[in-house]
Amino acid sequence: MTRLHTAREYEGELRKLRELLLLMGAKVEEIVENSMKALVERDSDLARRMMDYDRQINRLEMEVDDLCLRILARRQPVASDLRFITTALKLVTDLERIGDLGVNICERVVELNTEAPLRPYADIPKMAETVLGMVREALDAFVADDPDRAQQVIGRDRVVDAYYTQLFRELLTYMMENPRNIFRATRIQSIAKYLERIGDHATNLAEMVVFMVRGKDIRHPWSLDEARPATRPRTVLFLCVDNAARSQMAEALARTVLVPSTQIVSAGTQPASDVDPMVARVLREVNVEVVSPKPKPLESIPLDGVDIVVTFGPDELFASMRPEQRVERWDIVDPQTVNGSEATRLTAFRAARDAIRARLEEMASR
Repeated sequence: MTRLHTAREYEGELRKLRELLLLMGAKVEEIVENSMKALVERDSDLARRMMDYDRQINRLEMEVDDLCLRILARRQPVASDLRFITTALKLVTDLERIGDLGVNICERVVELNTEAPLRPYADIPKMAETVLGMVREALDAFVADDPDRAQQVIGRDRVVDAYYTQLFRELLTYMMENPRNIFRATRIQSIAKYLERIGDHATNLAEMVVFMVRGKDIRHPWSLDEARPATRPRTVLFLCVDNAARSQMAEALARTVLVPSTQIVSAGTQPASDVDPMVARVLREVNVEVVSPKPKPLESIPLDGVDIVVTFGPDELFASMRPEQRVERWDIVDPQTVNGSEATRLTAFRAARDAIRARLEEMASR
């Protein structure tokens, strides 16, 4: 009877620990979501309430830490239980930092609301939606013990980085055009940076889920084996003419297929004005997001750091490459050239997506 009671009590402690982490995650999501609502609706009162709300997150952090230490001291867990508890100690730190960054956003919102709006906040909420999706997916992966779902979160961090880079450039232009914009532009830039950092913390959450389930630390893969970087590409460039379809799909899919430390970029020699909407549609079908909101010119990519160039266009694209770079041409039909009904075009984009993924999986296995 005693052993059974002890096991039930231990199981109850582990269950309570999981519940506290999920409660903390829910409150973190709420503070970030409401900070964006306060920004868009210019609601300073809501921003101030969220700043006070952070105290609940701090209390939960202390409860989790205390419970973890008591379990370690009393139960001396091993194997998966030990990984779960050590993961909880790390998760709670990242969640608390996300709450702090939500407070920082609210502070900038209060400052911005004393001035006239600089510009519509369309891009910031989109960036925040991506970030919140990462946090939710990481927590769902934690609940479901799903490392594959966590890996998808890790790949989406580059989408957030691309949003931040674009916003930074736009805000820099505003400041150069008129010094009166500097106060508001720097506050908006700070908010974007806070969101980018939340994306980093969500990535940390996902990496710890992989460790918890598989017992494998994927945070710094090259640090454990100094010989491996020489055998794998450090930077891969996907290049086509307009950077509106195939190279964009390749960039997004590569972040979920190739090793996380690989730097992945795409560009066009004559970039289009927008990414084809079908790209986002077929990528979402496989739970992948477009990385770059806008096509990028080849001139914006520092070619000195590129190890492998994958081209989807005509042979003349090779002319801009250096001799030491490995160049591959992937003969995949451009789905934008396929005419017909929406269903016909959708089939063409799906075929291109699947062909690109197959080539990436081949590259990853080398």
